[in-house]
Amino acid sequence: MAVHKLKNYKAPGTDSIPAELFKCGGNELIKHLHIVIKEIELKGKMPTGWNLSIICLVRNISHT
Repeated sequence: MAVHKLKNYKAPGTDSIPAELFKCGGNELIKHLHIVIKEIELKGKMPTGWNLSIICLVRNISHT
């Protein structure tokens, strides 16, 4: 999972959330973050404060 590959001791972005927080939050935090992102995708509207960053949705597409 991409979250586990984040580097430690790097400056946080405009949200002031360090990568270590996401890594220490484990699967529970990732699960809740996924729910939030899915809701944003369904509504087609980003939260107001999220316009300060570039956010890319990455989908897991299986090739059969």
